[in-house]
Amino acid sequence: MNKVCMVEYQGRCDAEGKAVGHAPKVLQEYLQMIRNDCEVSVFAPKVILKELPREDRKNAGSLQAKVLPCHIVMKGKTPFLEKITNKLHMFTNIRNAIKHTDADILWFFNVEYYLMLYLFLHKKPKQKIVCTLFLDGYHADAQAGGKTRLVAGVKQWVFKQAQNRIDLIISTGKQFTFQNCRWEYIPDYYDKKGLYEPYRRRISSDTEKEERAVCLGTMGNGKQLEEMVKAFVRIGYPLTVAGRFYDQERVKALQNIAEQANGKIEILDRYLSQEEYLSLLAKVKYTVLPYSPLNYATQTSGVMQEAVFVDTVPVTYRAILEGNDILGVGFESWEELSPDLLAQDLTKYRTEYQRLRETVFSEASVQNKYIAIFTGDSFRN
Repeated sequence: MNKVCMVEYQGRCDAEGKAVGHAPKVLQEYLQMIRNDCEVSVFAPKVILKELPREDRKNAGSLQAKVLPCHIVMKGKTPFLEKITNKLHMFTNIRNAIKHTDADILWFFNVEYYLMLYLFLHKKPKQKIVCTLFLDGYHADAQAGGKTRLVAGVKQWVFKQAQNRIDLIISTGKQFTFQNCRWEYIPDYYDKKGLYEPYRRRISSDTEKEERAVCLGTMGNGKQLEEMVKAFVRIGYPLTVAGRFYDQERVKALQNIAEQANGKIEILDRYLSQEEYLSLLAKVKYTVLPYSPLNYATQTSGVMQEAVFVDTVPVTYRAILEGNDILGVGFESWEELSPDLLAQDLTKYRTEYQRLRETVFSEASVQNKYIAIFTGDSFRN
């Protein structure tokens, strides 16, 4: 039985120590996928480990859970020196995981650029390295001009060279390609029947879907929230924005814009439980993904995938829909958003989402792929 160490080296949280982002969710789901077929350990900062279900925390010894020393506090505006410190903290966590595990396989399941930089700067670890990647490079930044383009070119070169230290990339994007490493496509979320099906049952027809859009998740700087809220004020379509904001000034500014909508738009700055999140997502017709197309045309979105699981239609840039290979309401600019665009028969979307759930996002299909990877001959001692 292979020994697999799952490593979450970032530990992103808010000022109160509450984990933010998708790391705790995917840690739980990936863990359930392989724990019966592998000897699994989890190395992560305390802010992540404490988000594990109670039964997993209670049995932490059997999981060989180890606390990594550093975490990152997310803020609206982070001082330059603190940004540098955060990068060094990630290096510390990565080094700790590599040095102190006895696992055969290190699985970095929540990856950003600084893992690639670490692997580039150091010799290949003795363990097999598996990385889950939500993007296939820094091509989007390279489309910019001047200094941004130069930095993106350097990052892309490092990204390619680091792949020589990786034994397998689990790619969450169907259209991603990697030049210097073996890779396999597996979506990062799957249609977990016991989780999503009850929400689908509650909404059995389009007419039962509320005439409203939602924007959910962590409200970081990368989202075009101002443009989105102004567009919905202009068209007069109901919108709920709900999630944890890093920047409190931004919350107030968005609420001021929303006041022009005569109560049709609400801005909620708070954590959503899984029940609240899925209930909000399932009961409305649309979910808005206000990401930059330069970035998310080559990145995947967990919210978009979960929208498919509850028959809610994503609204975003066409390039993002095409990059994620998911049917939705697309536009080239926020100015294109109109009442007519959101007055559609949703039957075709529901049919397509059912097909995706039964094929690409099938729980059995995804689990079989993970088990094959982590128990396969290529990773045996």
